[in-house]
Amino acid sequence: MLSAVADRLKTAESVTDLRFCHDELAHELRRWLALEHIGQLAEEVAGVHEAMLRRVFFLAEQETVKRSVGIRPPAWCWYVMGSIGRREPTVWTDQDHGILFACAREEEMACYEFIRHTAVIGTKMLHEVGYPYCSGYVMATNKRWAQSMSDWERQLSSYLDGGWPNDLRFLFIAMDMRPLYGDTELVEAGRRMLFAEVADRPLLLMRMGEHVQFPTVPLGWFRNVQMERWGPHSGAIHMKQSGYVQITNALKWLACLAREPAAATMERQRALKEAGILPAAFSADVQEALSVYYYIRLKYSTEAEDGREYVLWQTLNRTEQKQLKQAMCTAKRLQRFVARRVVGMHE
Repeated sequence: MLSAVADRLKTAESVTDLRFCHDELAHELRRWLALEHIGQLAEEVAGVHEAMLRRVFFLAEQETVKRSVGIRPPAWCWYVMGSIGRREPTVWTDQDHGILFACAREEEMACYEFIRHTAVIGTKMLHEVGYPYCSGYVMATNKRWAQSMSDWERQLSSYLDGGWPNDLRFLFIAMDMRPLYGDTELVEAGRRMLFAEVADRPLLLMRMGEHVQFPTVPLGWFRNVQMERWGPHSGAIHMKQSGYVQITNALKWLACLAREPAAATMERQRALKEAGILPAAFSADVQEALSVYYYIRLKYSTEAEDGREYVLWQTLNRTEQKQLKQAMCTAKRLQRFVARRVVGMHE
């Protein structure tokens, strides 16, 4: 459905070419979007974004080499996180990425020069192509997310040993690390280490399990949806906070428990089913809920570049309202499922 867009990205040479492809993605989605196609569409939308980002990263690298800034590390990788890392992006997703590299100790400062310059060019180019800057500054221009492997390991240890709310937030974000351009094994090794280290710390794992219980899913006892009551989004629901984030975080936690270091949400869900962590019937419900969340978020993100995370409840048709309520019920069940596992760890 979207393969023609991905093919054109392979030879794009300018921001204008890339921006045209990004706009075309939104146009094509309006033609093909349907819940029954959501599995295939999710793969293809993720594929287009990945092709776009790879091309930007390539052009940023070429520009840095041309300007002879620093030393290009012998091994380095630009990775993605967030919705692209989990392979469930909407059309106008924002930036979530970082860089890991390895080099000789005596060349590290010069390699940092190369990496930081490349990050500035790539991040600016992505913004011009239509990827908003991350409001939380989770980008390779932030030194926290662009590091040598030795510095990354030291930083990770501090978060693992700290256990403060911001440390937990960092760990949950980092679990989505997925390599996209460069030496993939650097990032794969970094993510495997993260999952293994969390699994080996029962106290930290319990605290992260407690973190999964928030925010609460905005669904009352009688399946009444709790919409925004005041302000510019009155009568709307926030699609990420209405159960989607709760499901993705719960699956990350369960993946740590099972030592299954997958980056994509659907891969985690399948791995947890195969490992027997999630019962088959419940796993099917979780998969269906994720499909509903992704379908509605994707459908309403084609209308504007702000992502349209707030969707007016009355905008949804009756079928979508029913499906979303069921998905929210599943999200609450999954939070309770994690809570029971956490209580069991205390005993």
